[in-house]
Order: sequence, then structure tokens, then C-alpha cells
Amino acid sequence: MGEPGRDWVAALSMAGEADLSDRERTALAVLIADALGIAGAGRTAPGVADALSCWENDLGTGAVRLPWTRASLPAPAAAAALAALIHAWDFDDTHDSAVVHTSCVALPSALAVALAHGRSGADAAAGVVAGVQVLARVAAAIGGQRGMIRTAALGALGAAAAAARTLGLDEERFTSALGLALPATGSAMTRQVVAEGSPAKRLQPSLAVQAGVSAALLANRGVRGPMSWLDGDYGILALREDGDSAAAFAGIRAPGWEIAQLSLKPYPACRYTHAAIDAVLGARAEGLDTAVVHVPAGQAYALVARPFQWRGQPVADVQFSIPWLVAAALREGRVDLSSLREPVLTDPEIERLAARIHVEQDLPAQVGMAPAEVDLRYVDGTTMRRHAEMPGSPAHPLTIEQVEAKIAACVPDPAAVSKLATGLAGLGAGELRAALSTIDTQES
Repeated sequence: MGEPGRDWVAALSMAGEADLSDRERTALAVLIADALGIAGAGRTAPGVADALSCWENDLGTGAVRLPWTRASLPAPAAAAALAALIHAWDFDDTHDSAVVHTSCVALPSALAVALAHGRSGADAAAGVVAGVQVLARVAAAIGGQRGMIRTAALGALGAAAAAARTLGLDEERFTSALGLALPATGSAMTRQVVAEGSPAKRLQPSLAVQAGVSAALLANRGVRGPMSWLDGDYGILALREDGDSAAAFAGIRAPGWEIAQLSLKPYPACRYTHAAIDAVLGARAEGLDTAVVHVPAGQAYALVARPFQWRGQPVADVQFSIPWLVAAALREGRVDLSSLREPVLTDPEIERLAARIHVEQDLPAQVGMAPAEVDLRYVDGTTMRRHAEMPGSPAHPLTIEQVEAKIAACVPDPAAVSKLATGLAGLGAGELRAALSTIDTQES
């Protein structure tokens, strides 16, 4: 690996909570609380219970108690299962410009390894920061790739970084961990699950996490991976269309921690739908003739802009449909986990309303997330144009009260989750296990 890449990895291998600003520490605590909270509702998501049964029954037992369950698993399996719980409802954070979910990769990897290897809360917190940094910076460096969901395709690298930093690996072994994760990286077929509306989308980050944690544990035992995982002839930066490694390294090594650049989701749906949902909340559904939602051009928005139709996987079908979600927001006055369950999920009135909502990709294409414009026309001749920025972003963040309400809708004791997240970095190894046990036993 070239010198800029080595310098970056060396800095990551030594990074700790002391390197964060007060704002970044707060962002870290809120991210952990958000992720652990939504994991509490994860088991009831379509397809997740069956997957958890596999991890719990077919992949052996180990030292890591899986939060919100009774299972004790080996670290790679525990990390994968927790990743599934966090990502289960598509309610987890995003890095809007890098277009990745980070907590479902970094947090499970760090926590599972910390619990299995007796590391402290400070080690786990540093692991989360490192995992977020690698996933977000590498995703931004390679940009959008045809057929690739970057969380799934690059998650093994983020997981390897989180686990390696939690274990306290030196620069060489840290680099080996990332190199060993390379074969599980870069798939251009990860978007097929969205094309089919498959609930397996919730599990793709899990498989990446399992590979990344395994890679770090191999490196911890001295197994050597390819050192030029980043900038070699067949390293991950080879995916850049322009081949400009200097520009890539400038972005990767830029000052600051990405932990403070994350967006928390207000709605359990594809992030590209959120501005459209926000724009119509509070508008009246009665007497609506038609609505036109204006979003940017580009492949990502095309996934959510098509006319609504049932394709056999109801939850995934609605989570990736601007027409249905806008219809639900107009009719119900909200979009939350109850929207993804009966009777709302298959409400024929919402489906009929969705048929009158059209999406035009006529705003300029841009990297990451964008505002939305919605034109509402009513049968009495009145019209209304509504605009919304992308909610939950660093520029338009959720309030603490909104985050607390989101967690409270997912778990029986949100205070325990918030207390653990806030105090994580101050916990010793035994205290970390004890703190997690306070939510382990509170199955949602």
C-alpha cells in the first residue's frame, strides 16, 4: 500500500475517544443509542427471525450474549446477528454523501469482539469510530457503482476496521485485517435484492460483517493479508472510474471524523424517500386529485420513483416506494413502524391514493441526498407546493426528543439503552458485559 494509505491506517489503528471533539463524542453516543434501540424491534421484521434462528442454532455457541435475545454466540456470528437486528427495518443511520449505513456494520463488530476478547468500552467506542471512518471514506472514494449497494459491498472493510481497532491491533495486523476482508468486498450484485424487493436486503450487511470480523480475528492470530488492499492494482480504489488515486487519498485522509457526519432516520424506509415524506406531513389527503413529487435524476432515485405495485414482499415494496409512503403520510399523518404492519401495510385506501401520486425525476442530479418538491392538486381546484430538506441530516438533525421517542417505540426501557450509550467509553471489560446484560434480558 502506498505511503498515504499506510499513514491513514496507522492513524486509525491508534485512534481513540480522546481524539474526538465534544460534538463528535455526543454524535457517537447518540448513534449507539439509536442503533441499539432500533435493534430491539428487529426480530419482528420479515425474514429476520428465520435468519436469527440460523445464527442461534446452526453456527455454534460462544461467549457473546446477543442483545434482545437469549443467544450466546461466537463473535463473528454475534456481530452478524446484531447487524441484522439493527438493519432489520431500514431504520438505521446513513452517511448521506457516501450512501452507506454505518452503525449496522461498525457497532456490532466492535461490541462482539469487545465482549469475546475482554476489551473495554473505550476500545469498543474507538472501534465504532474506526469502522464508520473506513466505511464512509472508502464508499465516498469509489463513488456510486452500477449494481452495488455500498453498505453490503464495502461492509466487510468497515467491520474489519472496527474489530481490529477494538482488539488494539498494530498497524501491520490492522492492515492485514482489511486485506483479508478484501475477497468479501466490492460485489456489483448487491442491488439485485432491491430489484426483486427481497427482504434479504436486511441480511446483506450481516454477511459482510461476519466476513470482516472473521478477517480481523485471523489477523489477530498473525495471518497476513494483502497489504495493498486499498491502492493495489486490484485494490478497492481500482473501482474508481477516473483512476485518480491522488484525489481519492485526499478525500480519505481529510481531517475530521465521519461519526459527526451521519444522519439518523426519522422514517423506517429508504433514505431517498425521506424528503418526500417530510414534505407532505400535515397536508390534507381528503379531496386530493393528484400529487407530483419532484426528485433528482439518477439511478438511486429511480429505485423509489416507480409507480407503486405489489411484487410479493410487502414491507420491502412499500419501503422503496415514494408513491406509497407519501400516500401513507397523507392518510395516516405519520410514517413509522406501525406503517409497516397490519392494518396500515395493506390498507386499500393507501394503495388507491398511491396510484394518484406520480414521481418526476426532474431535479438536477447530485451526490447523496436531496430536498424534494411536491405539487398537490385537489378536486376543488386548489393547489399547493410543498418543499422539504432531507430530515435527520447534520444540517437538519433530529432533536434529542425525536431520537428518544424513536427508541421508546422500539424497546421496553429506552433509558437503559441511552445510559449504556452515553457511558460506553468509561466502562471496563466486565462493566461492559454487565451493562449490556441490562438490555439483554429485556426482549422486545
